[in-house]
Amino acid sequence: MDPNLQSLLDRQEIRDVVTRYFMSADRRDFAVLVDCFVPGTLVDYSDLLPVSPSTPIAEVAEMIDSAMGTLYNHTQHFMGNHECTIEGDSAAVETYCLAIHEYLDDAVDDGTRPTSALRYIDRFHRTADGWRIAHRKAVRDIALQLPPRAVTMWEPAD
Repeated sequence: MDPNLQSLLDRQEIRDVVTRYFMSADRRDFAVLVDCFVPGTLVDYSDLLPVSPSTPIAEVAEMIDSAMGTLYNHTQHFMGNHECTIEGDSAAVETYCLAIHEYLDDAVDDGTRPTSALRYIDRFHRTADGWRIAHRKAVRDIALQLPPRAVTMWEPAD
């Protein structure tokens, strides 16, 4: 295969893995989330969660699942800038993310919505199952509270 075409296909597959990670978190499908990683991958989510900088992804996924189930009604992770440098069967990847959370209880923090600007700094490896995350460091650059939802849902006219 043409190397330029292979590079484009690899980049798209890596981007698809990152997208699948964000969407599985929002859908609370943590089996799919964990499948984005090489089995046994140790990750550093210490900027986001009370964990060591070298925690198995399965353990982190359980913590996220628990927090989302008890605190949040909805979450949305928006993927932004995405840089990918492929070197053979490895790739250095950095992805920006805007994560918006909505509490289950509107009374928490006066109805504000916790929002974070995040960066995911990843090392991907090509495996027999395709590209997977082999190492991750999650960095929170900005944390803020969006004001309560000001827009009400409208009903379409009959």
